[in-house]
Amino acid sequence: MSPWLALLALGAVTLIWGGSFTWMKQSLDSAKSVLGEGRELHGTALFLLLRFGAASLLMLAIPRARAVLDPGVARGGLILGGLLFGGFVLQMAGLSEVSPAVSAFLTSLYVLFTALIVTFQQKKRLSWVLIVGAICSTAGAAFIRGAPQMLLSFGELMTIACALLFGIHILATDHVSRRVDALAVSTSSFLVVTIGCAGWLLWFQLFRTPLSGAEFTALLQHRDFLLPLLLMTVFGTAVALTFMNLFQKQVDPVRAAILYSTEPVWAAAFGVWMGYDQLSGWLFFGGGLLLGGNLFVELGPRWLGRR
Repeated sequence: MSPWLALLALGAVTLIWGGSFTWMKQSLDSAKSVLGEGRELHGTALFLLLRFGAASLLMLAIPRARAVLDPGVARGGLILGGLLFGGFVLQMAGLSEVSPAVSAFLTSLYVLFTALIVTFQQKKRLSWVLIVGAICSTAGAAFIRGAPQMLLSFGELMTIACALLFGIHILATDHVSRRVDALAVSTSSFLVVTIGCAGWLLWFQLFRTPLSGAEFTALLQHRDFLLPLLLMTVFGTAVALTFMNLFQKQVDPVRAAILYSTEPVWAAAFGVWMGYDQLSGWLFFGGGLLLGGNLFVELGPRWLGRR
């Protein structure tokens, strides 16, 4: 297989990921306009339920992906699905307050969190590369929305917590996928997220102001809810994850890391195009620091090792 084809495929993955922040923001705004202020989390639960439920059905069309009842696959899917569920809930909650570009840059902190977790797991001392990367990333997170405040907003804290869960998910995926079929465990994890979202929505229906049939129908007919849902299901979930499974092993890890680091750049471009973000000096400065810190943590040891 041509390495250039693999690079193009992974480049498409980062482009899709960049767009996904705007699509999720659109769905939240749509839920707020249809359901009213303070009830957008009802729409979030429904959005994630339909997204992962439909993605599970798409994956089940692949013969290799149907071994979800195998004990190892089910156990791995429970771990990965639980982390995904928590991460996406926190990410959507954060998006209710921050723009797509800010969300994407803060979510990219999973690179730093992954490196820190590995360091503590292996009981190593913090390297100067990791310390410099952490300082740059922390400063970038502080400056990305303007002059730094003493306290982070709720949306920023939720997004940083989401990045931590995604960092743990990366390490758990590496552990699980070495033991069971990757496609089967992906399907299993999607089903776990679907069940979690169904339970979350049921909790809203029983203990909070429930969605009426008319509200449910209005939400599904709202273009800014339905279109992002279709895009996230087909491209953000099924296509992106399949491309990763097929093509990432064909690409040098350094090239893959550089490609993936462009995700928040694409998110900023989509956010500006859709009117959610404005290009400002703070966004460039904070985002650049955050991106540079992540790249330094990921690629610095390799470059220094070659020298």
